[in-house]
Amino acid sequence: MKYSVFDTHCDTLCRVLDENKRLCKNDCHIDFERMSKYESYTQVFACFVDPVYKSGATQRTMNLIDAFHRSTEHMPRNVKALLSIEGGEGIYSVSALRNYYRLGVRAAALTWNYSNHIASGALERDESRGLTEFGKSIAEEMNRLGMLIDVSHLNRKSFYDISEITKMPIIATHSCSDAVCSHPRNLTDDQFNVIKSTGGCVGINFYPPFLTDKGKCGIDDIVRHIDHFMSLGGEDNIGIGADFDGVDCLPDGIRGAEDIYKVFDRLSQKGYTDNRIEKISHKNFERIFTNA
Repeated sequence: MKYSVFDTHCDTLCRVLDENKRLCKNDCHIDFERMSKYESYTQVFACFVDPVYKSGATQRTMNLIDAFHRSTEHMPRNVKALLSIEGGEGIYSVSALRNYYRLGVRAAALTWNYSNHIASGALERDESRGLTEFGKSIAEEMNRLGMLIDVSHLNRKSFYDISEITKMPIIATHSCSDAVCSHPRNLTDDQFNVIKSTGGCVGINFYPPFLTDKGKCGIDDIVRHIDHFMSLGGEDNIGIGADFDGVDCLPDGIRGAEDIYKVFDRLSQKGYTDNRIEKISHKNFERIFTNA
């Protein structure tokens, strides 16, 4: 397939670990067989630590990291895999963060929707609560290490706290536009402009409730979010963060990795140049992760 893909978020590792799936071929949204059909395909695999693991979050994080390394030992030559953390319950100290980096973690979302000891999440009711003092020290150490901060699940206060601390590009690995579809997990235009000002990037999420409030959802709804961020001057700041295997439904026409090309085909039909499509499909996030 003519396209290259850089997808910054999937939750497939949880299925690999909990359901004994294999990444080479499976019935999940992603496997190496389907990814290898593209010119190249880079996937960021998230270690999602559900808050239910609070007392065992470190062990859960380590088990997911281990599943990643076991599953990615043998990949097709045109497939690459990177590692992130989603939910910072397992980041109990700065030394733990450093050890995760040594094990290959290159990005981290500091919380998942709700408050923890680091930050406050997008579904937290108390909007006055942002980064904790410990959270600020973690953000500073992530900058020092070169680990990207993922703001997708942060509330507004935590987001702006990060923007005042970080010296690196801010990324939102799987988020959409609040102006197109109002949802607490989506980004306001101002937040997008902040991300853009840092040289960061937003990965468009394929989860229908983030894409539209109309119920029926299709590929054009994904494109509407891309169009909106493009209207804000975001040519260098838009990518893909499909959230495969982390969602309970997908837009019509999207079954998994095998169908991402349809988004790029639709952009081409709308008059997007090959250069702009390449930036969105892989080059924008490729630049950021390479330079981190």
